[in-house]
Formats: sequence, C-alpha cells, structure tokens
Amino acid sequence: MPLRPFHPLREPWPRIIGIPLVALVLSLLFHEEPLTWGNYGITVGITGLIWQGCFSIISAYRRRFPGFERTALRITLTVITMSAYIVTVDLLTCTALDALGIQENSYLNGEWKLNLIKCFGTTALIGTLYEAGYFFAMWKRQAIEAEALKSRQLRAELDVLRNQVSPHFLFNSLNTLVALIHEDADQAARFTKDLSHVYRYILQHKDKEVVDLGTELDFTRAYIDLMKVRFADSLRIHLEVAPEHRQLLVAPLTLQLLLENALKHNVASLARPLQVDIHVEDGRTLVVRNSLHRKQGVVEGTGTGLSNVRQRYAYLSERPVDVIETREHFLVALPLLRFAEHEARIA
Repeated sequence: MPLRPFHPLREPWPRIIGIPLVALVLSLLFHEEPLTWGNYGITVGITGLIWQGCFSIISAYRRRFPGFERTALRITLTVITMSAYIVTVDLLTCTALDALGIQENSYLNGEWKLNLIKCFGTTALIGTLYEAGYFFAMWKRQAIEAEALKSRQLRAELDVLRNQVSPHFLFNSLNTLVALIHEDADQAARFTKDLSHVYRYILQHKDKEVVDLGTELDFTRAYIDLMKVRFADSLRIHLEVAPEHRQLLVAPLTLQLLLENALKHNVASLARPLQVDIHVEDGRTLVVRNSLHRKQGVVEGTGTGLSNVRQRYAYLSERPVDVIETREHFLVALPLLRFAEHEARIA
C-alpha cells in the first residue's frame, strides 16, 4: 500500500487554517504598535510565502528521498534548503516593503535577527509537524503491510496443512484396500466404489478453509459406511448432533482424520470393538471420543493426522484443540466456529 504522493497543492486545509492563525500569533507577539489590518495582511502574506515554499521543499525531498532509511539525508537537505529559502524570502520582502515605503527594512535598522528568529522558529515548528505526520503515515503503512504479509503467510501455511489431508487419506485407504484384496475380492470391490464417493467429497472440499458441520457430518456418515465394509461390528460409532448446530463451521475432513487416527492406533475386533462417540457440547465444541485399546507395536503412518488438525485450528480459531487421554478413552475437543468469527480471524 504505497503512500499517496506528497504534493504542495494537495491537502490545503493545514495551510488555509494555519497561515492566518500563525500570522495572528506573530503579529500579537512581536508587533509593539497596535495591530492593524494592513500590518496583519503583510504578516499573512509573508507567512504564506514562507509556508508554501517550505511545503514545496519538503514535498520535493520526500519524493526524492522517501522512507525511514533516508530520513537523515532528507532532513539535512531539507533544513539547508529551507534555511536558504527563508533568508532569501525575508531579505527580498523586507527590501520590497522598504522600497514601497510601507515598512522599514529590518536588515538596515538592526532588527533582522528578531525577524529571522520569528521565521525560523515558526518554520521549525511547522516542519516538525509535517515530518511527524510523515513518520506516522510510514509507520501505519508498514504496520498494514506487515499484517498483510502475516496474513498471506498464515494462509499459505494453512494451504499446506490442508493439502496434507488428501495424501494422508489416500495412503491409509490404499493400505486398507491392499488388505481387503487378499481377504475378500467382493468386499474390495465395494470398498473401491465407496472410496470413490468419499474421495469426491475430498476433492470438492479440500481447498476450503471451513465447511458447515452438517456437510461434514454427511461426509462422515459416508466414510463410516466405507469403514464398515472392513470392520463391520468391530466398529461402533454413535453420532448425535442437534439440527441447530449443523450450521456451525469446522475444518473440512477433520472428523475423517480423527476416525482414521482412532482406527490406526486402536484394536477394533468383535471381542474388543472400537467405540466412538461424536457429539456437541455447550453449542461451541465438537467432541470426538473413542475407547482406548492401543495396538501392540509401532503403527506405521504419515504422522499428519492429529498434528494436522491441531495446526489447522491454530490458524482458524483462538481456541485450541483439546486432547485428553485417560486409561479408557481418548478424547479430542474441536472448537466450533461461527461465520463472523471465522471471517475476522482469516481476513
């Protein structure tokens, strides 16, 4: 977001208000004789000439030497040029007024020091205000650019995390399919058909940051049906969400990842079925709890399941993903998002 070009004919209100006001103050402070409209008009003219000229000098050097890194050079050249300009203008105006018989030349009667003090003091004050405004504008611009960069970085990282989902799901599904091919060809065929339906959802939603909970639950039911092809009664899932909660938002494919994680790490057999309960608590948290019967030995995997969920929600919500493990259960609590909250977080 570049700064608007600094032009001497733009933003005239500081000069329209400031020139007559400064001229009035100078007239009241430094004129011993009663203030007249004539004297005040002369002071306004000189003040305006010096102010506009200094404004143009500031403008030129800002265009030539912009930014924080050139501040010292810009201010040094500005001060030198403005000093030469002020002395020249003051000398010429005093000479002209004396020649016209309006006002005695202060450079001839010894009052030139006071004249220059007035000019330089006023210019220093005005120049400081302009430079302070310029610094604030640059600081504001850099703050906005830094925030925009941070937002772009977060979005890029979120895209990377989201794109981990599809390969992770395919990796685990192919492992399941390989096992089914050796066990039951008919089941393998049904599994392949169900897999195509599930994968269609992944392709449609993997590039979205959030989806409504109702859509995610519909996909989850389809995914559960797919898992039932292999696990049958060894997998028991209780899913209950009230209709009013279906419009809340979740990260897409989150439930699928958590179910995958539970199946990957726990025993699921007729003797020890894997039980999973999915429900909403307090209208703001989606809870996925599974029974804990860990498999013996190391389970191979890509390692992106639960970590992916946590990292995605770190960008989507200020509330963390809570993970609680007891002797009998493994529980993951996901923040449910509202549309306004999501827009404010990601924008």
